[in-house]
Amino acid sequence: MTFEEKMAQAFKETSDERADRLMRVEKKHKFSLAYKIWEYKTLRDLRRGRCDSRWTMQKARKATTAMIVAFSFLIFGGTAYAAVAIIGRYGIVDKVDYSKVLMETYSSDKTSFEEYYGLPEEWELTDYEIGYRYTTLNYTQDEKKICFSQYLIKDGNIVNINTEKANVEMLSLYSENDGFVMEFPNNETLLYWIYDGYLLNVSGNIDKTKAIKLAYSTKIVDLEEMIKKPVTTVPFVSLTL
Repeated sequence: MTFEEKMAQAFKETSDERADRLMRVEKKHKFSLAYKIWEYKTLRDLRRGRCDSRWTMQKARKATTAMIVAFSFLIFGGTAYAAVAIIGRYGIVDKVDYSKVLMETYSSDKTSFEEYYGLPEEWELTDYEIGYRYTTLNYTQDEKKICFSQYLIKDGNIVNINTEKANVEMLSLYSENDGFVMEFPNNETLLYWIYDGYLLNVSGNIDKTKAIKLAYSTKIVDLEEMIKKPVTTVPFVSLTL
């Protein structure tokens, strides 16, 4: 092979290599799930004028790892999820016929019951249940029956909701995406929302509009005084079961 032929071959190899490099599509960089979760919460807190110095990338990675392990365990254990939606402080895990709602905790959440909430006086208290982390007050008014509950928001807080015959609709009552509502057949409605550091809930045979009005009309009550009064025991079925 002559010198000219060797030079031509070298130029051809260089040209072919450069053309191949130019035509090659490099893999697009993707941010990790932990980074996306950290970025989402950090930007959201900044928009709300808050700054949580404890929320670091390391904590985001730990939370993401724990979530992946938990979901992997459930999936490989034979329980598969249809979808997972994170909206506001709610993580809704759709299991087709029912869903699990997981809550994100804030430093402003109450760790004990500093006050109790209930419905206005025109509603008659018929039954109640008082627990360590929740209170449930059952009310009636004419033919309407309402279950009102107040919960402490704790790590690992899980609420089961019946999604077989109703869709979850997010609401913004006091802040963005702080609640959600579900409308069932027979004019039954379930409404959850966050207020004053508590998770609150009303459910019963009313429509969505009236349920939202009830959410705005709830007030601090003297629970000890209320439960001293005689009440009529009325069978009540919770829509969350």
